[in-house]
Order: sequence, then structure tokens, then C-alpha cells
Amino acid sequence: MATFLQYALSFPTFIFGMLLLSMLLYWVIAIFGLVDHHTIDHWALFDGSHHSHGPEDSIGALAGLLLKVGLGGIPLTVILTVLFLLSWLISYTLAHAVPMPEGWTLLNIATGTGLFAAAAVLGFITTVIVLRPLRKAIAMVAPPEEAKIVLGRSGLVRSAIVNASQGYGSVEDGGGGLNVQMRSFDRELARGTEVVLIEHMKEHNAWRVVSKAEFDGTELPPR
Repeated sequence: MATFLQYALSFPTFIFGMLLLSMLLYWVIAIFGLVDHHTIDHWALFDGSHHSHGPEDSIGALAGLLLKVGLGGIPLTVILTVLFLLSWLISYTLAHAVPMPEGWTLLNIATGTGLFAAAAVLGFITTVIVLRPLRKAIAMVAPPEEAKIVLGRSGLVRSAIVNASQGYGSVEDGGGGLNVQMRSFDRELARGTEVVLIEHMKEHNAWRVVSKAEFDGTELPPR
């Protein structure tokens, strides 16, 4: 037990331990209904603004990263909980394997920082591997009417561009918001463009979109 506590409370393992405890506390609070379990998703992935500079770029990048690695659609709370758990386990294992100098010396801090970075990267990779099948499971159990819920709703382009082969954006669905893959076959849409979802392309797990200006008739479609 003493050995376990020695490594669990050492740098950098205790950082992942504190992060994991904070997520577990969040889940307990959510279970008692004191906070919505989608709150973190809404706060971290959606800013509610229509600007394409400043903090909004970082928020869009986070949503885009989750989509690119195949974790789009999984609640951020689940991703963070699994990430912190796996990173803690990896950090604990590395602490056993790599000898750490005693005391808060420069060498100790440098070694711990390296272990922290390694554990975070390996933890993220492992999280993607573990949770990707969960995304497919969520899609399988989702009600077939789900696609109709956001059909016709407005969204915002978050990636650099949306064209026929790539792009993503955010859509306010009346709840915690959604990150979705977007495609535009008629023209390229730049980051910050307000769009309307007009078709669900189920085989590509994406939505066909047009600019809101074109949808409203204030902009002519390309010929």
C-alpha cells in the first residue's frame, strides 16, 4: 500500500489523479441532477457566437479534433473520464519503470514533465482506440428520427473550409449542441459562414449544407 501511494502521489501521476477525481465528482453531481451532464460539452465545444477569430478558433479546433479522430458524437465528459483514467494508469506504470530523482530538483521536474507528456499522448491514443467502437454503438442504438431533428436547422462552419470532401461545424439543437461533418457540393464555405442543414448523407455520416444567405434567397446559387 505504501508503494502504491508513493507512486500515485508522485509527480506527474498525482496530476492525472486529481483530474480523474474532478471528473468523478462531476459525475456524482450530475447524477444528483445539480448539473446537466452535457454542460461541459456545451461550454467547451460551443461558444454561441458567430465570429471566426479569437477563442472561437480554439473551440472549433477541439470539436474538429474529436471528429477527425472518430470521437464525434461521444459526450466530452465520457472522453475526458476515460482519458484521465488511462493517462493515470500509464503515468503510474511509467513511474515504476523510470527512476525519478528525489526532491524537487530541476532533473526531477524535467523527468516528470517528460513522463506527463508521454502519458498524456499515450492516454489520448488509447482513449481513441477504446472509444471509437462506442461511437458506432451509439449510432446503432440512436432512434431513426434523429436525423430529422436537426434537418433545416442553422449551423456554423468551424473548419477552415467546407467543400465536397471535408469540413465540419456546429449546430444548435436546442440542447447541448452538436458537432457534425458538413459537405458543400456547389461552393466552398469559409470558417464562420452560417449554414443550413438540408440533407443527411447517412452513408458518409455527414450533412449537406448551403449558406444561410443562399437558403434565404439573398444570395444566388452558383451556376
